[in-house]
Amino acid sequence: MTSADSPLPTRRLRVRRSAAITGAAFVAWLTVAPLSLSLIVERPLWSPVSVVLGVVLLFVPLGISMWAWRSGVDVTTDGIAVRGMFSTREIPWQQIDGFATGNEGVQAILADQSQVKLDPLRPENLPQVLEIGGQELRTDAPDER
Repeated sequence: MTSADSPLPTRRLRVRRSAAITGAAFVAWLTVAPLSLSLIVERPLWSPVSVVLGVVLLFVPLGISMWAWRSGVDVTTDGIAVRGMFSTREIPWQQIDGFATGNEGVQAILADQSQVKLDPLRPENLPQVLEIGGQELRTDAPDER
């Protein structure tokens, strides 16, 4: 097999949320754990309410850290995958008309003119995103002649 026959390597960019969110969730879990365990064991309120409240307090910081690890944007040569905690939306490059940037971050403009927010992608990441997708960077600035 020659180098011309070998498949092209798949380039990938993974953008996730800050690790500080996970650190803050861990500190919150350490803070809440004694209270929630005492609610479960001591049951100072009506018994079922104490247990449910204790379990919820234990799992909220865990859920936040799972969300921070899982959610984000994956860019490959095939397209862009927007990941949430429980879902993934894959958008092929053929459906992407362009990108818009603003105070809210980066949005992908689709062929039907709908927009998809690509959070936590930043405008600084766009040249790398376009390079991976084999696209070129164009601006809407008017031509001066």
